[in-house]
Amino acid sequence: MQINTNSDSFWGVKKRIPFWKRFFWKEKTTAKALTTPEIIGKLCSGITMGTENLKSFLFSTDMALIENNDADAILAVYPFAPSPRIIKALIDFSGKPVICGVGGGTTKGKKSLEMAVYAEETGAAGIIVNIPFENRDVKKIKEKIAIPIVASVATSDYIFLKNKIEAGVDVFHVTAGTQTNSIIKDIATQFPGFPVMATGGKSLESIGEALDAGSQAIVLSPPSNKDLFKNMMVKYRGSLNNF
Repeated sequence: MQINTNSDSFWGVKKRIPFWKRFFWKEKTTAKALTTPEIIGKLCSGITMGTENLKSFLFSTDMALIENNDADAILAVYPFAPSPRIIKALIDFSGKPVICGVGGGTTKGKKSLEMAVYAEETGAAGIIVNIPFENRDVKKIKEKIAIPIVASVATSDYIFLKNKIEAGVDVFHVTAGTQTNSIIKDIATQFPGFPVMATGGKSLESIGEALDAGSQAIVLSPPSNKDLFKNMMVKYRGSLNNF
């Protein structure tokens, strides 16, 4: 099946599996339809969460996409209040580390604290808070959980970032569109060695630029089911001409 949804997309570019691996391992039965770009595994240093070094994060809560992707971990964030049922379902289903969203501009305070504690108890590898999340709430969460706290950021303002770190943030997720790479570089200069993951965009070029800027891990947004079906149906309709 052709996965690529546009000429710049890296999805569907199959990884080259050495012969000895194909012969001795069960790679042929575990190969995923949506494979992460090899550049990530080769050039990312990774971010340690628990006992694992994570280089690629799939930004999705869709179980079909999660099942058919080989990213190291799942970034489970959605534009609704955090749900214990979703948190548990994703952790139980994924079979890999899950970073759970617990708050942002609308969900905060006691609710976010409860969700963070629940996520840790359920087996989450970490939790993530969105840009508007208040530092006072980060501090309260930090006092209750041991798993890493990731914070999405879209600025390199020194005071803003410093306050986040002092509140208890362990990792920055830089998601700032065209400004992402310059912010990554600024963070590396202002806070040397501080863990940074970044949204990788839709092309190998944009991923490479994020890595060159200093991102230690890449967040990948998969194509939608709609796009995958559209691409598939174009192929199927074309095949009708052969009959």
